[in-house]
Amino acid sequence: MTMPTTNYETIYRKMGFVVDKVSEDSFYENLLLGLSKVLEKSPYISNLSLKRFSGLRQIDIRTWEHNNGISLPEDLKAFYSSTNGFLYSYDFSYEIENQEKKNVRLGKIEINPLNDVLRIYGYETKNTAQIEKVGTKLKLVLSKDSKVFELCSVDENAKLVLVYINTYSNPTIWLYTTAMVFNHLADDFTTYFRRCIAHLGIPCWQYIASSRGLPEWAKEIFLLLAPGVLSEEKNLVDIPKVHIDDTNVIDPAVFMSSTNSSHGLIMQAMQQAKATKDREKKLKHANKRQVSSRLTKKHDK
Repeated sequence: MTMPTTNYETIYRKMGFVVDKVSEDSFYENLLLGLSKVLEKSPYISNLSLKRFSGLRQIDIRTWEHNNGISLPEDLKAFYSSTNGFLYSYDFSYEIENQEKKNVRLGKIEINPLNDVLRIYGYETKNTAQIEKVGTKLKLVLSKDSKVFELCSVDENAKLVLVYINTYSNPTIWLYTTAMVFNHLADDFTTYFRRCIAHLGIPCWQYIASSRGLPEWAKEIFLLLAPGVLSEEKNLVDIPKVHIDDTNVIDPAVFMSSTNSSHGLIMQAMQQAKATKDREKKLKHANKRQVSSRLTKKHDK
């Protein structure tokens, strides 16, 4: 079976990144906005790992959509056409030197392969689905026409889910807990992925959106790796005095581009990447034909 040509630059444009030519290595590096370089500087982090996936063909994406009776948003389609899933992980531990007694927490940014994005059931439904604003929070009300799909597991008590309040709605991203409570995380996939990077993939960061809040151990990791993110928690624990130049310097402006503009930008980038790869293939084949032609002429003489 012929594998699809991965159009890396389109996903950059759809998710708000501006790039020129993209290789597979730079695709992942740019998609993470340099997060690896930030994490590598921390003595508390080790075993950084990136699992690579091939992109899906458009027919595979359309088949999934047909089987589930919905249409994926453009940024998520571009994502899966570039990489069928995503798993970037690292180990966090206070035990810098004692390898045998390490108490490790697993940080990660994860999105399931498309065939593992499964519909889930069991939540409460009402006659009419809607998203209500209650104070500063959003409350999700689902109906029998609503559809919820698991994008990945956060921990044993919560999942990251893609929610369609009806078949024709634009899906939104929520944290869904075993208590059957939905907590709003993002209006679209692009925004969610950027939030993952902004929170450094710290374990269970998604609980920021819940009434339960972050576990105490997660707050301590934030205070050590990204103290500016939880500004209201600055004095919660005594932070060990380790100087890491630029450890937490990620320009917050990169997380603020609008959904509409980022969609257009990513599409352009991915199209440019495909065109670049196609040109390289044609040039390679042309060179082969020229060599073959010269050999044939030499043989005829």
